[in-house]
Amino acid sequence: MERTLEALAAYLKGRLIGDGTILVKDVNSLDGVSEGEVTFAEDAKHLAQALQTKAAAIIVNATVMDLKGRSGISVPNPKLAFALLLEVFHPTALPQGSIHLSALLGEQVKISHPVDIRANAIIGNRVHIGSGTVIEPGAYVGDDVTIGERCLIGPNVVIYRQTLIGDRVAIHGGSVIGGDGFGYVFHQGCYVKVPQVGNVVIEDDVEIGCNVCIDRATVGSTVIQRGTKMDNLVQIAHNNRIGRHVILAGQVGLAGSVTVGNHVRFGGKAGVVDHVTIGDRVDVGAASVVTKSVAPGEKIWGYPARATRLTLQQIASLGRLPSVLKTVAGLLMRFGRLEGRIDRLEAADVGRGVGELKTGARGGRRGAREHRLKGYKR
Repeated sequence: MERTLEALAAYLKGRLIGDGTILVKDVNSLDGVSEGEVTFAEDAKHLAQALQTKAAAIIVNATVMDLKGRSGISVPNPKLAFALLLEVFHPTALPQGSIHLSALLGEQVKISHPVDIRANAIIGNRVHIGSGTVIEPGAYVGDDVTIGERCLIGPNVVIYRQTLIGDRVAIHGGSVIGGDGFGYVFHQGCYVKVPQVGNVVIEDDVEIGCNVCIDRATVGSTVIQRGTKMDNLVQIAHNNRIGRHVILAGQVGLAGSVTVGNHVRFGGKAGVVDHVTIGDRVDVGAASVVTKSVAPGEKIWGYPARATRLTLQQIASLGRLPSVLKTVAGLLMRFGRLEGRIDRLEAADVGRGVGELKTGARGGRRGAREHRLKGYKR
C-alpha cells in the first residue's frame, strides 16, 4: 500500500524535506532502490551515492538540512528509521487462531487465542501458550512448557520440558531449547551421566537464530535475559546466565556455568571456557577464546583472549619478524667472525709468551705478559 512521504515523516517523528505529497510504495537498500521507493543514507559518503539513485525519497541524518532539490526525511538514526519502515511496508502476519488438523495437543493445554499451531506440530501436556503466538510446522513443545504472548516458534524447533519463555520471543528453525547439559563423572573406567534436572528460562524480547542449542541446567536454570539476540549455530551450555541485551554472533560457544553481564557483544566463533564471568559491556572479538574472567568494559581479542590493543601490537610485530630474523642472523655471523679473530689473537699471544719464557727475554714471565699487553695495544 502506498503512503505519502508526509505520513511516513509523521510516523518516524522526523523532519520532512521537500515534497510531502510524494507517494512511496516500498523501502529498499541503497544498492537496490528504484522509483517509488525510499532508501537511507547514514553519512555524507552514502548520501552522495543516494543522490545518484532514482529513489523517491532519502532518509538522512538530522544534521542534513537540504537534499539539493530531492525529498526526504531527517531523523536522528536513519538505519533505525529504515528498520521501522520495513515493518510498515512488510508487516508480520497476525495469527488467525487456527490449529491444523495434523497438530497433536496433549492434555490440559491452555491456549490464549488467537494462536496458530501449524501442520504436524506436537504440543505436550500442561503447556501454556499466550495469545498472538505462532508455532510453525514440525515444532515440538514438551510437557509443562510455558510460552508467552506474540512469540514465534519456528519450524522443527524442539522445546524440552519445563522451559519458560517470555513474551515476543522468536526461536528460528531447527533450534533446540532445554536439551540435557553435558555433564559426566569418570568412575571405574567409564563416564557416569549426571542427571540434568533443571530447566531453561528465556525472558522477553529474546531472538534465537537457526540451529541454536541452549542446554537445560543440571540444577536450577539456564537463563537468557531480556533483549538478548543470538545468531545461527550458537551453543549455550548448562547453567549459563546471559545478561540483558547481549549479542552473540554465529558459532559462538559458551561452556558450562558461564555468567555474562549486560550489553556484552561476542564476535563470530568466539568461545568461553567454563566457570568464567564476563562483565557488563565487554566486547569479545571474533574467534577469541576466553580463558579467564573479564572486567566490565574491556575489549578483548585473540587466542587466548587478552586486551585487543595488545593483540594488535603483537600482530603488527609478527609482520616485522622476517626482517628482524634477517638482522639477527647477520649479527650472529659477525659475532662468529669476531670470536674467531679473538681466538686467533689469543693463541698467537700465548705462543709468543711461551717463546720469550724459554729464551728468558724481559725477565721471564713478567716480560712475556708485558709483551702480550703491548701486542693488544697495537
